[in-house]
Amino acid sequence: MNLDELIKELNTLYGFDITQRVRQRQYSYARKVYCKLAKEVGHTLQLLGSKVGISHDCVLYHNRTFNTVTHSDKVIFNKIVRQFRLNVDLCKMPRKKKVVKKIPKQVKAQDLLLIDEITEVLKKWETENLMQFISTRLMPYDKLIKATKPQIQPQKVEGAKLKRQVKNPVLC
Repeated sequence: MNLDELIKELNTLYGFDITQRVRQRQYSYARKVYCKLAKEVGHTLQLLGSKVGISHDCVLYHNRTFNTVTHSDKVIFNKIVRQFRLNVDLCKMPRKKKVVKKIPKQVKAQDLLLIDEITEVLKKWETENLMQFISTRLMPYDKLIKATKPQIQPQKVEGAKLKRQVKNPVLC
């Protein structure tokens, strides 16, 4: 695979020129994808760097820190590997786990009354107000509850026992 073809394809997929000397994250991640692909194919570090305008040690750094790129960058990496049919391992994409929130089986009657009271109030609100309440009040409060730890109760310790009488009346 030719490096010029790789740069051209990455430029079209990213929508910008990866050879520009910009320190923004998206440019850096695009260069990481380029360095990883080209190194895996077998090109030298100096040749890789000269095509993009970086030194060979930067190419080595980008290659080693490839695992820091975002999910979309890994998708682009896999797309190019498949498109050019390269003999390179695809990036492992973590699967999203489905989060299922379960209502506790044993809900107290008092809690059910509170939930009913809250829903009656919320039914009167408009959709826009509900969305704003959820994003600005409910979700931050939920995070706060999850982050707080219960306070540790200090252990009760018996006071010191005096073996003989003390002259100080405060201590007696």
